[in-house]
Amino acid sequence: MKLTDINIKFSENKYIEPQFKKIENECRADHIPIIDRDAADLLKLQLKIKQPQNILEIGTAYGFSTLILAKASPKNSKITAVESDSKRAFKAKDNFIKYNYQSKIDLKVGDAFDVLMYLKSDYDLIFLDAAKGQYFYLFEYIMDLLAPGGLLIADNVLYEGKVLEKKEQRPKIRTMVNNLKKYLKLIMNHPELDSTIVTAGDGMAISRRKDINE
Repeated sequence: MKLTDINIKFSENKYIEPQFKKIENECRADHIPIIDRDAADLLKLQLKIKQPQNILEIGTAYGFSTLILAKASPKNSKITAVESDSKRAFKAKDNFIKYNYQSKIDLKVGDAFDVLMYLKSDYDLIFLDAAKGQYFYLFEYIMDLLAPGGLLIADNVLYEGKVLEKKEQRPKIRTMVNNLKKYLKLIMNHPELDSTIVTAGDGMAISRRKDINE
């Protein structure tokens, strides 16, 4: 159950991003998780405000959210997209070509820990949408890549509200919930970050790295 599903109740647009509605429908048919409507609208707004030039996305799947990043960011911005599943990555690459964004997106296939270790760029916006249980462990790698003043946006941080529940979770999901809690505590108390957690979609955590002189 989503924590919020508000925007679609008031908007005449019933798709997350009308231009990419075929991919949205395909992802739903293939049971590929995609960003929620409320979260996508918040992400697009952040992109319009920040105007990032160098973007990193961790967790690409069929490339749906990557295309949202590409469309909402400046024309001359560059996106590095990371996907561990080779079949999904192949589909994503095909979608980038189909919508003529292939020159803007550099798709890297491999485990996020391996790929991030070898990236050298400073990114002014990082969108974290990988396996939720890995967020806490990816944080150290991400901080090595996040530029001063840069935004780190993590999706699905409340895990269907389970992170907010006081009851004991089933063993199968307890580790994931605990890791998400550790991630949220980390960003909310990190001396180099200003962070907030919002209940858009399934929960988003937005962090800004402080400038050097702050």
